[in-house]
Amino acid sequence: MKVTNKEIAEAINKTPSAISYLKKNNPNEFVILKLGVLCQKLNLDEDDLKAMHSLKQIELKKIAS
Repeated sequence: MKVTNKEIAEAINKTPSAISYLKKNNPNEFVILKLGVLCQKLNLDEDDLKAMHSLKQIELKKIAS
């Protein structure tokens, strides 16, 4: 699923050009904002993210065994 600069801008009340600037100058913050918008679009909350993380850890343990 794609998240556009416009969607990020609308979510935090900034302009798309401000998001482009952020993407170039603070990529870590940009990624966090992008993930936040993606979670919102997918209707994921903190509990969902924790559950996905737990499932990923279980799969990694299976692969390592």
